[in-house]
Amino acid sequence: MASMTKQLPDSLWAATAPQAPVTVPLAENIAVDVAIVGAGFNGLRAAICLAEAGKKVCVLEAGDIGWGASGRNGGQVNPIGHEPPKTVAQRWQGLHDSSYAKRFTDCVIGSADELFDVVERYNIDCDAEQNGWIRAIHGSSANKDFESMFQGWSASGADLRLIERDELQALSGTTGYSRGWVSSKGGSVQPLAYARGLAVAAINAGAQIFTQTSISTLVMHDGGWKLAARSGEVLAEQVILATNGYTDGLCDGLQQSIVPIVSIQAATETLTAEQDARILPGRHTFADTRRVIYYFKKTADKRLVFGSAGFSGEQPGVSDMHRIQQGISRVYPMLNGIGIDYIWGGRIAVTQDHLPHIHQPAPGLWTGLGCNGRGVAMSTVLGRLLAELALGKSRDSIALPVTSIKAFPFHRFHRIGAKAVLRWREHLDNRESRG
Repeated sequence: MASMTKQLPDSLWAATAPQAPVTVPLAENIAVDVAIVGAGFNGLRAAICLAEAGKKVCVLEAGDIGWGASGRNGGQVNPIGHEPPKTVAQRWQGLHDSSYAKRFTDCVIGSADELFDVVERYNIDCDAEQNGWIRAIHGSSANKDFESMFQGWSASGADLRLIERDELQALSGTTGYSRGWVSSKGGSVQPLAYARGLAVAAINAGAQIFTQTSISTLVMHDGGWKLAARSGEVLAEQVILATNGYTDGLCDGLQQSIVPIVSIQAATETLTAEQDARILPGRHTFADTRRVIYYFKKTADKRLVFGSAGFSGEQPGVSDMHRIQQGISRVYPMLNGIGIDYIWGGRIAVTQDHLPHIHQPAPGLWTGLGCNGRGVAMSTVLGRLLAELALGKSRDSIALPVTSIKAFPFHRFHRIGAKAVLRWREHLDNRESRG
């Protein structure tokens, strides 16, 4: 195992989050009821639930708390899936009990409320705002899908409201879109601050957190599991893998079940008073229907954080900076040339069906991953679901089916394929936007 310390990227979140609780690497052999790999939203929420239920829990993190996607994402809390509930039900028909589709839909719709309840319950200082999420149509090709999504999720109980050009422009401050919806339950957090707050709550509940602790092997041992790190071992009755887009080869086949797509964000310099008054005056979050999405929000310190897919990896390159600046100028021409103070990237775990997955690869081994860009709210939910399974809740009673791991075809070529697909989709988006 490499001994190099894994540092958080130089991001706005790292610069402004409250200090993390003091943690150390694993330096001894310990025994616990449940070992959790990954100190992001998923793993930390699971740790809270398990520790509060009286279990002896440890969390093992290769970097620092929130080092992965939980400390790198755009901070948007969006309680709507990627396809209409009816489509999910059709996909699962004959494969899973018919009740799953309704439970999953309700779970997604309630995911934002669940996150903000967690923030309130544990008094987490993370700039949490539940002011609503705007989704806007970027071009005529998106109309059919947009209508299907709106009708499907509204009929299933989501609080969505259509907005036309004038109101959309007033709420967003951009003239680049003509129609959209507002999801009243959506909102935002400072994601690294949220992760650190979850860590504090987990420690207060009795969980141990070991950072800078990479797990090199995971093997069955004496009816449970043994996890080996460079300077210690953990014996656990059960294990939860909560590594999502940073999943490695620790569990056979799991890494091949997702494609990690890099998402990049940039934080502008502080907006002027005039810019602040015009841009997202109600402090909504915003995302559009592009194939290579634009999404953005305004922060508590009056910056615009603007994101899209990245082509250069987690360390954004010159082309990524250019694309972000171009995107900002397209959406907000008045910000053309605005300074960028921070730019950073992180991995999104994409599944073949664009749905989150829960697996039990072996007795006592659980994993939940594949939030497909909805990870702030959904990872929070997944952590609870995995904790419930580890506590003995029936697999048939939770909101997601427990499924077998299925690899992406030709997974070894995913980097080449993903980049080519993203560039083609961006070309289509740009052509439609000009139209």
